[in-house]
Amino acid sequence: EHLRLLKGLFVDAFGTPRGHPKAKPFVDRIMSFYHADNRIWVRNYQILEQQPTTAREAQEVKKSEGQETTTSLVEIGPRFVLNPIRIFKGSFGGPTLYQNAEFVSPNALRAMEKREKGAAYMNRKRSQNKRKERKEQLVLPDDPLDSVFA
Repeated sequence: EHLRLLKGLFVDAFGTPRGHPKAKPFVDRIMSFYHADNRIWVRNYQILEQQPTTAREAQEVKKSEGQETTTSLVEIGPRFVLNPIRIFKGSFGGPTLYQNAEFVSPNALRAMEKREKGAAYMNRKRSQNKRKERKEQLVLPDDPLDSVFA
């Protein structure tokens, strides 16, 4: 359901209104939107139609593809990846329509790293205290021959 909502958002954001004065009467670019890894991958392509330069090339192209021109896509950019976190009903608030349960905020990641570093510090201090206690317990008894040569 949230993918249909995202499709509508992208059509509204990237689409050209019908009859707009800046709209071109031809199509020479394509934007593609892929959903993979719970992310939206966006790519921008240009359509290239190449005419053969020689008669032999024209004959080979027409024989293999059934057309006189070859069409190919070239990525021109920009390309980017969107990680949807939350979709609201309003512009910047309102009821939540979609929430990504797998998303972990960068602040939470930093807090976990700090906790791990803090735990390492506490373990190091505990081991230092244990070593100090063991050292205090390992007191050598007085040697009776200690005063012989003094």
